[in-house]
Amino acid sequence: MRNKTFFPVVIFLIFILASCGESPCIKTELRYSLIGFSDAESDTIIIRRFTKKTSQLKDTFFFDETNAIRFNRSNDTLTMASYSSTALLESNYDFQLYFPQPNKLFNITDIFEEQLSEKKHGIFNTKKTICANKINNCRLNGQLVNFSGWNELVYLRR
Repeated sequence: MRNKTFFPVVIFLIFILASCGESPCIKTELRYSLIGFSDAESDTIIIRRFTKKTSQLKDTFFFDETNAIRFNRSNDTLTMASYSSTALLESNYDFQLYFPQPNKLFNITDIFEEQLSEKKHGIFNTKKTICANKINNCRLNGQLVNFSGWNELVYLRR
């Protein structure tokens, strides 16, 4: 009799423990703000995406009045307000952002995204949460840019 009750209890405990652990958080994308750009200078942007640490071009994205990135202005700074996901910069790639109107080119490389995870607390925890990774730094035209807190935003100066 003792073995008959022991076996289901062990299976139940294994099931409970297996449902605990960690799950990876979702990826985060880097955003950018423009300092010293006029509205006209920010209305056309060409983003080139490269295989990380190479010069192999993967994609090119054009943003203009038909596929716009909308910015909000605060004094001399334009902050991304409405955009498609292709306007964001992922840590899997290196990027060039070209602004034809002022003829400005920015290289954003070595985006370092810290892989975070979230602890699971068993099968009886039905609370759903979403966690996101953190971008710690990148290189802007070769210069290291560190981000503090959860502010994944790089400033591009005209």
